[in-house]
Amino acid sequence: MIFDAFDRIRIVNLPQRRDRAAQMEGELRRIGLWGDPRVAFFPAIRPKDAGDFTSIGAHGVYLSQKQILAEAAAAGDSVLILEDDCDFAPHARDYATSDAWDIFYGGYEASDPTDLARSDIIGAHMMGFSAAGAKAVSAYLRDLRYTGIHPPIDGAYVWFRRAHPEVATHFAVPPLGHQRSSRTDIADLAFFDRWPVLRTLAGTARRVKRALTRRHQR
Repeated sequence: MIFDAFDRIRIVNLPQRRDRAAQMEGELRRIGLWGDPRVAFFPAIRPKDAGDFTSIGAHGVYLSQKQILAEAAAAGDSVLILEDDCDFAPHARDYATSDAWDIFYGGYEASDPTDLARSDIIGAHMMGFSAAGAKAVSAYLRDLRYTGIHPPIDGAYVWFRRAHPEVATHFAVPPLGHQRSSRTDIADLAFFDRWPVLRTLAGTARRVKRALTRRHQR
């Protein structure tokens, strides 16, 4: 399966978000990866401010994935990066590809699904890199030049691919991972996530929605 293609699998998770870690543990058990020595939670970086990003959360996601790529590149390893709000599709366990690739998109939304290679891509909650891909993208992020607002991590990956069209990219079609509905750490909280009672109700509603989505996917 596709998960066998990686030397390491890292899950970005803020230590205080035990709710997300627990849900992710459930996903790993379901896919058969729980207890795999290649899998580890990466303590997400939480910067003090947004800097040139649109939010503190977007800044943290960028720094976290950048660090994971740097560590993989230094070790000469391939790596699969998962955000802790990633749910696996039912077919993810059995997905395989014979294509040679250096960047793998497992979870994403495309502005133009008919032309993925040139489409704008939203989402970086299931990103894979070969050893060569990790090295190339890590160097690109380290030396990235920009003006104005800093691109988020998914935008930076698109920038890299457009700057280096020779780097082979594979998109899982349909995607293998979907972003789970949960209280955000990237944007401002919605009103129902700021008040304890409403937050509890919102959490219950999200769990029901997730269960219904799972049932529909079977």
